[in-house]
Amino acid sequence: FHGGAVAAVAEAVSIACARTVVAKDKEIFLEELSISYLASAKKNAEVIVDACVVRSGRNLSVIALEFKLKKTGDLIYTARATFYHMPAAKL
Repeated sequence: FHGGAVAAVAEAVSIACARTVVAKDKEIFLEELSISYLASAKKNAEVIVDACVVRSGRNLSVIALEFKLKKTGDLIYTARATFYHMPAAKL
């Protein structure tokens, strides 16, 4: 993994996780994405990404992610994403 690939995967997984607690009629947008590199992985290593909702309120949601090697379970990246919620316009 390089930084760009990790950021893309982290954003996609965190959006999917946030959508489990945010209504479909509300738009969400990424406010902050923080990624920490902890260890390296060999080329073609399989990685498991776990995500969980840390906090979800009326206006924002915080998602935590862990990237682990499938073979050993070693933690290689952690990430934290914050999303703002926008209510649907009422006309």
